[in-house]
Amino acid sequence: MDGRRLIESLVPEIAPNASVVGVEEREQHYTVTIAGTTGVLAGCEVPRHAVDAAEHAGDARDRLIAVLKRCADDVVAEIPDGRG
Repeated sequence: MDGRRLIESLVPEIAPNASVVGVEEREQHYTVTIAGTTGVLAGCEVPRHAVDAAEHAGDARDRLIAVLKRCADDVVAEIPDGRG
């Protein structure tokens, strides 16, 4: 799986209300833009070597997930469920 597809597949898994709206592949990193429920976009840069490593190793995959989750958390609003 290439880096772009890995990123695009991970975001909905870790944040179901977020989606990748853009991935720019640069020489040293990927610039990822994520949209969610808040009406804003969040961007993050992920080093290319981190994405490449995440395709093979569990620890590297967990680190990539953490970076994408932090980015997605900026665009997804928590909705109170009334159990409060």
